Amino acid sequence: MRRDKNTTMVYSILSIWAVFTLFPIAYMLYTSLLRPEDIQIGSISLFSNIRGLTSINYSDLFANSMIARWFVNSLIICVAVTFAQLIINGMAGYALAKKKFALNDLMFWSFVAVMMVPSQIVCIPVFIMVCDMSLIDTFWAVILPSLVSPFGVFMMRQYMQAVPDEILDSARIDGCSELGTFFRIVVPMSLPAFSTLGIFVFIANWNAFLWPLLVLFSEENYTLAVGLATLQGQHTIDYGLLMAGAAVSAIPIIIIFAFFSKYIIKGATEGAVKG
Repeated sequence: MRRDKNTTMVYSILSIWAVFTLFPIAYMLYTSLLRPEDIQIGSISLFSNIRGLTSINYSDLFANSMIARWFVNSLIICVAVTFAQLIINGMAGYALAKKKFALNDLMFWSFVAVMMVPSQIVCIPVFIMVCDMSLIDTFWAVILPSLVSPFGVFMMRQYMQAVPDEILDSARIDGCSELGTFFRIVVPMSLPAFSTLGIFVFIANWNAFLWPLLVLFSEENYTLAVGLATLQGQHTIDYGLLMAGAAVSAIPIIIIFAFFSKYIIKGATEGAVKG
């Protein structure tokens, strides 16, 4: 009986927390459907205009901005970075987990140390390198610095340590190459970790703002996050337009969490248990 009461209390607290968490999303969607003159930021009568909902903000957004182009740009960059990180981080994690070579531990702890360094610190040297390579204002300026991440290598290494060495040795005895062993044995056994990492990488790059802002100058090359920031006027802010843009930007993230949240939980729990 006491356990049932505790369970009920826990679920009640979580339900209340979920409502507070979802409120900003509901606020964003509602504001995006209001006419500019009806938006009352901070007013207690926020939902008094529910009969006057309109899609004019979305019409203006697609008619007066390049949001469709920005959306595609972000999609191209995120897919490229996610695919590259899964391959590179996976191979690096596999090497650190299953290959014994000189300075293995030093290299691993170097990745751990780099994880503690804020990414903003390396913006200037990386920007200089990108300029020297004549990649400014191209997608490559965003993609190349993001091809590998210390967290991704760390995560894959920790997960792949649980892959039995006997299975890998059997594959090698059967004549499987090292690449074949990785793609045919290790990758299928590590799908939860790959799925979790892929979701994290995609979301992080979809929401990235600072680096794309520094290296992308042309409006047609903007990512969605940078493009939405340009919709703010110098003296006035059209909140309805911004909320409509934010709603469009949130669509891929909502879809990912709706369909792939189980992989995040599975990857995190299995990695914690096996690691």
